[in-house]
Amino acid sequence: DLYETFVCWAKSMLSQKDKSNAASEARSDELSTYIADLDNGRVELTSERSDITKEIEELSSDIEVATQMREKENKDYEEAKDEMEKAIDALTKAVEVLKSATEGHAEGVLLATQARLESGFEARAREVAALSHAVDLGERVLTKGDAMFLRRLLTGEVPKVDWKKLNRKATFKM
Repeated sequence: DLYETFVCWAKSMLSQKDKSNAASEARSDELSTYIADLDNGRVELTSERSDITKEIEELSSDIEVATQMREKENKDYEEAKDEMEKAIDALTKAVEVLKSATEGHAEGVLLATQARLESGFEARAREVAALSHAVDLGERVLTKGDAMFLRRLLTGEVPKVDWKKLNRKATFKM
């Protein structure tokens, strides 16, 4: 009886050990495959590479956005600089016209100034553009009456006289 118990125990132990060895073999094969994958770079133990890749992508997009913003700001600056240079030229010419127009306050001074400005079509076109720009600039910053005065002075525009309005009888009392 003892022999049979021992044989039964041995068979069960051998069966358990066979199963345990088979499981260990399978685990060993699985770990060998995992080690081979690690060696070949197919599996990584940390997320460092993916983290660095994401960071590089974010920095690249930030650089691209900053570059686009810089290009836009540069374009805006160049446009503003060009406009300011034109405004300075126009105002300089307007000052010259006003100086020569008011020098001596003699009759016909504006006509002489106009004759000087008509010395050439291309020069006249540049003068007109500069004076028009000065008038536009004046309309932005001056009061309505001052802007109208400046426009009439620089463009030679003469207001139409309403003789009926000027010659009507006064309605105020003294």
